[in-house]
Amino acid sequence: MPMQDFFGVLRRRWLIVLVGFLMTVGLSGAAYWFFKPTYEITGTVLLLPPQSASVAGPINPYLELGGLQQLVDLIGVSLTDQSTQLELQAISKDVDFSVKADVRTSSPLLLVDVKDSTPESAQRIRDILMERIPIRLEAMQTRLNITAKDRVTSTVVTLDREAEEVGKNRLCAAVVAGVAGLSLTLLVAALRDARRLRRARRLIEDDNDALSDPVTEPADPVTEPADPVTEPADPVTEPADPVTEPVVPVTEPAVVTQAHVRDRVPVSPVTALGDLEALEALEEDVDASNDAVH
Repeated sequence: MPMQDFFGVLRRRWLIVLVGFLMTVGLSGAAYWFFKPTYEITGTVLLLPPQSASVAGPINPYLELGGLQQLVDLIGVSLTDQSTQLELQAISKDVDFSVKADVRTSSPLLLVDVKDSTPESAQRIRDILMERIPIRLEAMQTRLNITAKDRVTSTVVTLDREAEEVGKNRLCAAVVAGVAGLSLTLLVAALRDARRLRRARRLIEDDNDALSDPVTEPADPVTEPADPVTEPADPVTEPADPVTEPVVPVTEPAVVTQAHVRDRVPVSPVTALGDLEALEALEEDVDASNDAVH
């Protein structure tokens, strides 16, 4: 997003940005106070060899530190037993401590490291552990009936005066909450602005479409009513004509025979030849009539 558009969104949605900013500040403060701080304090104890370790008589004990590394590990284990842990957790439930060899050197050096949520409790627990080291060392050698001249002793090398806050848990939590709150605020503002702009653009387009459409005359709503008056159907119907054409009976024509012809021919005083010819002509006519009937 260009910077000009970004500042435009902030200017148009200043109310959302202001509310989101205030909520982010509150969220960051809550995260900072919710996470407890961690305070750390340390102390170191050096183990010294017995006086009998030197054959030539009393010499500098720091020159005879070899062979005490195993005892350092044993003391560290003895101070992390269950009874010690319960005793220290009764003072503070947030305590985290360790008693072990200092890896920064090869000397028999015990490092006491205590971390707690308050500096007072951290310093108190550190002092208890520092006091327990010579006591545990003496008890371990007493159980083995080691004479006083052959016993290993201890001395304090370093001791922090006060606990210091370590780690950036609170600061990291506040920063993460702040970044998340600001990101969410800007996202909501951008989405809201885009939605409003889209709606305004749609309204402008609808107005332009309405102006560009041609004006058409509305259809005339007035229409002529249909003529409700209709001519009633004539209930009077003419009766069917009962007069039928008479059936002409067909009768077969009578068959004219020669006998009938002879009966119909009048007797005239003609000659016998003339009668015979006339009779033959009449019979031909009769045969033709009979053929026509059939």
